[in-house]
Amino acid sequence: MGSQNGRNTPGDESFRDLIEWLPAVIYEAGIGVDGDWYYMSPFAEKLLGYPPQAMIADPTLYYERLHPDDRQEVIELERTELEMARREDVTMVSEYRMLHRDGHIVWVRDEARIVRPPDRAPYWRGVLVDITETREAERALAESHDRYRTLVHSLPVCAYESDPREPARRQFLSPQIRQLLGYTLQEWDADPELWQKSLHANDRSKVLRDEERHVTMAIGTPWVSEYRLLSRTGEVVWVRDRAVVAEHPEGHRVIDGILTDVTAERGEAEGANGKRDVLRLTCSSCGAVHAAEHAGPCVECGSGDVDAVSLNATLAELTAARKQVEMLLDGVHQHLETVSGKSERPQQTSSAPALDRRIVTRPSFGS
Repeated sequence: MGSQNGRNTPGDESFRDLIEWLPAVIYEAGIGVDGDWYYMSPFAEKLLGYPPQAMIADPTLYYERLHPDDRQEVIELERTELEMARREDVTMVSEYRMLHRDGHIVWVRDEARIVRPPDRAPYWRGVLVDITETREAERALAESHDRYRTLVHSLPVCAYESDPREPARRQFLSPQIRQLLGYTLQEWDADPELWQKSLHANDRSKVLRDEERHVTMAIGTPWVSEYRLLSRTGEVVWVRDRAVVAEHPEGHRVIDGILTDVTAERGEAEGANGKRDVLRLTCSSCGAVHAAEHAGPCVECGSGDVDAVSLNATLAELTAARKQVEMLLDGVHQHLETVSGKSERPQQTSSAPALDRRIVTRPSFGS
């Protein structure tokens, strides 16, 4: 950030007294790599390990402390920013890595704009803020997100969101739907009627009616049901649908749920010998719950709108899911360990996000 007629005058003393208490580096510097630094507030020593006097005495020191992977980009970025700043009054914002005197990486947010005094050459006036902790937290969260996404994608369930107001009704959020019914996520997105087409003819009206009724319930209301779907090849697939009423970001209610393939459990329960499983029957009309060996009308009110869930199949599914739950808990534990250790300094050789560059137009408050 270049020279300014050889002057090294930091400016007004009262202004200096004010900014020396700020937890950020306030600076005034000329333009270009070889330019002079006219002022740098005391926080520079905490940020980079060098007192401001050392940075001002050696204008190249600041650029030497730029992370090697970001140095050239920062230099090129300053040239681009300079050209734009000469055309219009804007504040330039960028985020990049520097190396502290002891070698650890420091992420900084650099906001600056060109000052054009009538009696001096233009120079930069800006502020450097330490955002290392924020960057490390973002990295930890990103790693956790990737780990959880891999874990969720490995679970033998299909996550979905259902909005009865939309023609497509269901939006599948996990690729396991292809294993379940043979259709890809792209095919579900492309055909709004595919969900209704996949519902077994004997279950279609009830499933759609239940969705419309459930979505009007209080947020947080859960339920479980079992019904049949048809795969791409026409095979019957029994699914257990566990869902809950949720609130969409736009304010209306939707249904969030997961589908589990219980075809095998259904077959084992009904068996070749004709012996049926015990069913948990829940009446959608009066709310009565009772057990029976066969699905049938509600014993309380006679309504045929009854959800039948296999109890034996539920127990089998819970047993099979135990290991998946343990994996999730392990993931949560690892995430907590990662976040709690985010204050540890990263090594210089560790990977980091690419240089973040933004140009933000800000109002001018005078030079």
